[in-house]
Amino acid sequence: MRGSVPDLIREINRAEYITVLTGAGISTLCGLPDFRGDIQNPVWEKYPQEKVFNSDVLRRSPEIFFGFLKEILIKDYTPCVAHHVIKNLEDAGKVKAVITQNIDGLHHLAGSKHIYELHGSIYKNYCVACGRPAGYEEFAALVREKTVPYCACGGFIRPDVVFFGEMLPEEDLKMAVYHASRSDLILVVGTSLLVQPAAYMPVYTLKNGGKLALINKGETYIDDRASLKLDDIKEVFEELNRSYGAGGV
Repeated sequence: MRGSVPDLIREINRAEYITVLTGAGISTLCGLPDFRGDIQNPVWEKYPQEKVFNSDVLRRSPEIFFGFLKEILIKDYTPCVAHHVIKNLEDAGKVKAVITQNIDGLHHLAGSKHIYELHGSIYKNYCVACGRPAGYEEFAALVREKTVPYCACGGFIRPDVVFFGEMLPEEDLKMAVYHASRSDLILVVGTSLLVQPAAYMPVYTLKNGGKLALINKGETYIDDRASLKLDDIKEVFEELNRSYGAGGV
């Protein structure tokens, strides 16, 4: 650990243009398992990672991916204190962008507006056959009832998330780079920065002369360039909430 929460508060108060980058660690506070960060997680015994997020397997055996969604993601999760603090900082004009690797949509549920979802979201869905968009409530109800959510046309409805080998959403990536490159502070929350291009976002901020604050239990490749490195996301954001809770910014 390097620095303290009061140090982080000082950096936030000084900053004029903050970008937040989040990973699976923030969602674990909401009850989601960190299945991506923990390859030993028993969920991968039932749903092998190389099959769950494989577009070829999705076409041939959609029940694998949708079984995973039904068991792990299609639940009544709600945003945690970290999501709400980030939203409050956006409302106050401090946070200009939220870049996330998560597909759970929790930043949207918290009320953040300027969100760039590099790996897509389970809240955006469409039929692979006819292209009809489907709302989350319809999609989730079908998954809960039938596992594979079929459209009236006979095709199945899939979330607009990025599978292995698929392209990232171009506009979201473009805007993520835009904001990270203009920030005087980037907060990295709950990610070990192992997956590109998200892992490079702090470098854009550092090249701009900005600062990096890491809030993550594990090590990252860029720890030595961080002004602050804090470990416990829950403790950090509960303390931040005293300063940046609703009406406190």
